[in-house]
Amino acid sequence: MTSILTVNARADLGLLSARSAYQMRTDQFGRFIRAHHALLEEELASAGVVYGELAPALVPSTKRHEMALLFNVDLVDDPGYGEAITRMFLPLLGKEATLSVMVGDIFLAPAATRELALYSGFVASPSLDWGQQYIYCVYLNNLAEVQRETLHQELCAYPSYLGYVPSTYGSDFRDLAGSLLGTSFIKNKRRIIVDHGGDEPMVSNSNETGLPFEEHGFKIVSVNNILFGPLLSYKIQTELIPHYREDVLVSLNAISDAPLPLEGFEILIPEAKFGYLTTAKGKILKIAGIHDHSREELASVLRNHLEHDYIYRLQHNQDETVQFTLILELPRDDAHPVKVAVGLKYFPEKQALSLVTLT
Repeated sequence: MTSILTVNARADLGLLSARSAYQMRTDQFGRFIRAHHALLEEELASAGVVYGELAPALVPSTKRHEMALLFNVDLVDDPGYGEAITRMFLPLLGKEATLSVMVGDIFLAPAATRELALYSGFVASPSLDWGQQYIYCVYLNNLAEVQRETLHQELCAYPSYLGYVPSTYGSDFRDLAGSLLGTSFIKNKRRIIVDHGGDEPMVSNSNETGLPFEEHGFKIVSVNNILFGPLLSYKIQTELIPHYREDVLVSLNAISDAPLPLEGFEILIPEAKFGYLTTAKGKILKIAGIHDHSREELASVLRNHLEHDYIYRLQHNQDETVQFTLILELPRDDAHPVKVAVGLKYFPEKQALSLVTLT
């Protein structure tokens, strides 16, 4: 079985309501999720999309960037401001890019949004008019540094563009974005993958969004929302605990009939694994400032992140174990945090997690 890149149970997105409606036990719910994932892979393949190639759009990167573009809707000369703004940034995304695009209104007073953005490292455009209504946000992931700078420079030509909030690392603004924004579409090179609602078939080529993808040369792949919502929606990392807890339990249920809260789980680092890390992964450990940690200290660092991180790459292994990946942000005193991907095997009967990889 290939890994399930992500399961998104925030704001329900169909999974929790289905579990409640059919009163599913954990073993039944796990099969339900895995069956939908297998169906998604099969249907995407029939449309020419390789599910595994969507990983950059669905799993946070440890090396690339995220950004939140902000727009004053008062200055968009079109009542359909979402479409007008899409026309601004869509041609700038690059032909070969694979990424997720999340959008939505920030329902705060513009002055409050401005203060939060400034506090979170806002990079301003020449426009100083934040308007009187609300701010529209376009959130992009999996960007190279040059892509991020190009987007900012080119969008500065539009009066409605206010600037962007760097969102590669945690901030109050990213927490807010994670609670408000939904996935509009996935760009997979020259394809756009969108939600076409609850209508059959499971995968088609209908553009229910009304956004101008075809006129920019993109091929449409549309997916039924029973698959798109929970399996193709990017989870912006956030430390808002209510979002995190239920999502992690549902994600664990995709690979285990015994999903348990991870708080209090022991982190196991076998001695041989620790020796490998200190030699083969010494550079990463040094950058993260944990190169001189003992095995117990490294386990403590990992344990401290279990309470506020989503999990990704859910998989069954050939040795009949199951594992997932955490994307951690390790703080540093003199620079931005370091992001590392940590693979952990899940042993609910022991309430333990065993370290597999650290990259």
